[in-house]
Amino acid sequence: MPRARAGSGWLLPDNWTITIGGAPVLSSRSPPVDFVMPSIQAILARPVVRLSILAAFFLFAYPPFPFGFLAWVIPAIVLGVLECKSIGDSFRYGWWFGFCMHLGLLYWTAWVSFPGMLAVATVLGAYIGIVFALYAFVRRWVGSRAIWLWPVLWVAHEYLRGLGVLAFPWTNLSYTQTDYTNLIQTAAITGDLGVSLWVAYLNVVLFQLWRNRANARPRLALIGVFCVLVILPFLYGEGEIARIDRAPQELLTATVLQGDIDSYQKWDSAYVDFSFATYHTLSYLAEEQSPDLIVWPETAVPGYLRANTPRLRKMQALSREIPIPILFGTLEYRTVGAGQYIYYNAAHQVKAGRLGPKFHAKLQLVPMGEWIPFSDRVKILKDIHVGQADFTAGNEFVLFDHPRGPYAVLICFESAFPELARNFVRRGARFLVNITNDGWYGFTPGPYQHARMSVMRAIENRVPIARSANSGISMFVDPVGRIGNATDQFFTDLRIDMLALRQEITFFTRHGMWVGQGCVIMALVLLIMGGIRVATRKSTNPGPTRERTGIS
Repeated sequence: MPRARAGSGWLLPDNWTITIGGAPVLSSRSPPVDFVMPSIQAILARPVVRLSILAAFFLFAYPPFPFGFLAWVIPAIVLGVLECKSIGDSFRYGWWFGFCMHLGLLYWTAWVSFPGMLAVATVLGAYIGIVFALYAFVRRWVGSRAIWLWPVLWVAHEYLRGLGVLAFPWTNLSYTQTDYTNLIQTAAITGDLGVSLWVAYLNVVLFQLWRNRANARPRLALIGVFCVLVILPFLYGEGEIARIDRAPQELLTATVLQGDIDSYQKWDSAYVDFSFATYHTLSYLAEEQSPDLIVWPETAVPGYLRANTPRLRKMQALSREIPIPILFGTLEYRTVGAGQYIYYNAAHQVKAGRLGPKFHAKLQLVPMGEWIPFSDRVKILKDIHVGQADFTAGNEFVLFDHPRGPYAVLICFESAFPELARNFVRRGARFLVNITNDGWYGFTPGPYQHARMSVMRAIENRVPIARSANSGISMFVDPVGRIGNATDQFFTDLRIDMLALRQEITFFTRHGMWVGQGCVIMALVLLIMGGIRVATRKSTNPGPTRERTGIS
């Protein structure tokens, strides 16, 4: 009779032997061996597995998915997973969550550079690891009340991540909420970081509800706090939207063009004339609708227009035939010495056959895509070539003249930076134009994520935005963040809409990133106080301490 060996789950004959190369290695006379597969519960109990699953669900909080409410709860669950972890483990587990999250949110950047995508996910994951490590540090001397300080640390990291030439503020919590325009009108006061702070505190309240699930009195109080945190922004938002809709409006009609020129072919000399001809044809079609402005997307005129006399003459001739200002993206250059030039990703306006006296040179370049950071200071970096362009960042906030009022241009990546839009509006821009080419990234979340950033820029400054994207998504955003006339991707198209010109200066436009700066100051005070507290404890209680480390 065959018999089952205890705990093995395998049915074996009474006499058996396993040999390798003729030598017996295991037989029925060997001591019993348990072959135990870990249960699903045991696998899910591992923090790495749970954080990976949470990161996967977190992706659905960001555009193009309509589940922004997931951002109210998933960070709270992450806080629960990392509860009572050491500082070292908090960093490692936090980094893993951040790495998985950004790998999912930014995988489309691999279309341009796979190593670059991994590097970005690694670095951005490290930022989140640092946030959770600092939270663990603060918790050591504040105790459980430290949870109320976690949002400050999170927003401080979002602010710092948006500074400098390596800035990448793409995945701020605020961008998960762009579907809820009646909840995010406070951005006109606080900027998008204020919305991130609000989302972070919703998570803290939900985490505290879980922590106090057995205590009726604090549970009821926390439910009340959560309701207040949702209802007050909603009522404020509804009131602001109604106020702005009732106010007298000065309107401008704009047409945005979408030529759908293949991003990988448009720079081929054989296709440059095709791109030019496509936008000429769309411009004639746009003229039939009598707009006040026609907008071409980023680098719709491939190459250096001023250096190509025949194409420059064609552009001037078009402008004379169509008595409407045309804003278009192209490349520009300046001479800095004998045979030496610097190059720009730029935007020009042409009207009545003349180019404007100034052009907008892109102020915030994409690291590793449009330049190698610090290559202007470190000569050896100029020898690095990973397929990037060799542009120089502009240094001037240029406004374009228009009969209805001055306006400014944000080229591609610039729309992710609140300070750029704010500074243009402070200088008098009555509306903004965003030109871009997101065709590199295909049918992925990238173009949707990018487009939704215009919602925040519009609300922050109460300014309308016309967005022209070579392959989509082209659209219009009104001063309260409502999207209108959006195109589909990868279609040749044009859209026309009315822009309600800016009528006011918001608190955010006047005072800028005060929420982020305040959070950075608070975080520094916390860390200094914590450092003093830890140093005092070590001096009074000397002795080695050890932290449990490792990821399971």
